[in-house]
Amino acid sequence: MSDSREPGRSARRFFLFLVFCLVSPLLLVALAAPAPAVGVLWDWANAIGYVGVALVLLLFFYTGRPRAFPPFSGRFFANIHRDLGYVALLLVLVHVGLLLYTEPLLLEHLKPSAPLYMLAGLASTVLFLLLAITSITPLRRRLWPDYHRFRGFHAWLSMAAVVLLLVHIVGSGYYLNTGLKTAILLLVSGVLLGVYIDKRHVHLRHDRSVARLRNTSHYAAALAFGPVTLVLVLALGLACLWLGLAP
Repeated sequence: MSDSREPGRSARRFFLFLVFCLVSPLLLVALAAPAPAVGVLWDWANAIGYVGVALVLLLFFYTGRPRAFPPFSGRFFANIHRDLGYVALLLVLVHVGLLLYTEPLLLEHLKPSAPLYMLAGLASTVLFLLLAITSITPLRRRLWPDYHRFRGFHAWLSMAAVVLLLVHIVGSGYYLNTGLKTAILLLVSGVLLGVYIDKRHVHLRHDRSVARLRNTSHYAAALAFGPVTLVLVLALGLACLWLGLAP
């Protein structure tokens, strides 16, 4: 018989895994030749954007289908995909809103004459909004009675949004300011997208052999919001420290 504490242990391990994934892009931008500090809100807004990138990429791994880790029920994976998606969209919107609040002149970068990388970021945000809205169950069922058609639309729109997001990040080039940083981001993104596109992983059955823990779907919300909140608090502290250490 499974230990009644096992779901909690698995949840804590998954929590730490998510924290590592969310911190990774912040560590990436802090590698050699870190960008100079600009301001607490400005730097925090960009940190929020990078955490959002990590969440978006995670969604291509935790697609709603059961995975070997954590060994939770299938409903948990549907919920964690949904909740991570909503949190990712929220971070993208906060990223944009904070930057506009900090520097209103950025409104000029929302016009057709803006640099390509800014237009790509704007287009990516619109696609993320569209993805979230069309995923709302009543609307999705109305638009796509055939769920498989919805999945195809959702998949291709998601990949387009990520490509535009990468154009935005690489094009801006302030925090991701070396070839090594850019290469790491593109490599990780390419691997995750490649696995996602490769339909063979959909047909693998090894996850069916996992002894799944029942009644674990309720962990999804806490595991979506908890790690993000922790990492954003750490990022705010880092932004303050970064500015304090600036010459």
